[in-house]
Amino acid sequence: MKRTIILDVDGTLMDTNYLHVEAWARAFQKIEISISRSAIHRQIGKGATLMLEELLDDYSLRPQASEWHSHFFADLQQYGSALPGAKEMIEKLFSQEMAIWLATSAKSQELDYYLDKLEAREKLTGIVTSDDVESGKPAPHIFQQALERSASAPEESIVVGDTIWDIQAAQRCGLQTIGVLTGGAFSRQELQMAGAVAIYENCRELLLAGFPQTFPRTCS
Repeated sequence: MKRTIILDVDGTLMDTNYLHVEAWARAFQKIEISISRSAIHRQIGKGATLMLEELLDDYSLRPQASEWHSHFFADLQQYGSALPGAKEMIEKLFSQEMAIWLATSAKSQELDYYLDKLEAREKLTGIVTSDDVESGKPAPHIFQQALERSASAPEESIVVGDTIWDIQAAQRCGLQTIGVLTGGAFSRQELQMAGAVAIYENCRELLLAGFPQTFPRTCS
C-alpha cells in the first residue's frame, strides 16, 4: 500500500474545471481574442503560463488574460462543489494515517474555498501550488516539491488526477497516476494512452475499488 497520496484538485476533487473554462473565455473576450471553450477546456490543468503559451501567441497580452481570469474566477468559484467521493476519500485516507498532499496548478488564493468545501483543512499533510514552483504541470516541479517535502520516494507514492497533464508531470518524477474522468476534457482512452495505471469515473468509484489498499495496476 502507498503511504503518500498526491491529489490534484480542479476536476479531481472539485467540480471547477468548467468554471475555469468560463473564466478564461471571458478573459480572452476582454482582450478581444477569440478562443473556443472546447480549446480552453483541453488546456485546463496546465500551469497558467504554459497554458497561455499554447493558446495566446501575443506575449504582451498574456498578463492581461491572466489577470482577467483571476477576476472572473473569483466570482465563479462559489459555484464549485466537491465531486462524488472526494470528501469521503480524504476522510478515509486521513483515518488510515496516510500522508495526503494536494498538488495543484491552482493559485494559492483559490484554495481556502476548496479546503472548506472538502472539509480537508485539518486533514492534509501539505499543499503545493503553482505559486510554489517555477513551472506548473505538465512540468514535474509541483510533484517534485510534494515528494521532497513529504520525504517520500516515488514508489511509496501515487497521484490521483484528471488530465494528461497530471500524468505527464507525474511520470517525469517516476510517479504512477490513477485517472478519474470527472475533469471532462479527456476520455478514458486518452488517459490510458498517456500512462494512467487505472481509470475510474470518480473518486467514489475509486474508493469502492478498495483504494488505497488495492487498485488495478493496469487499465482494463
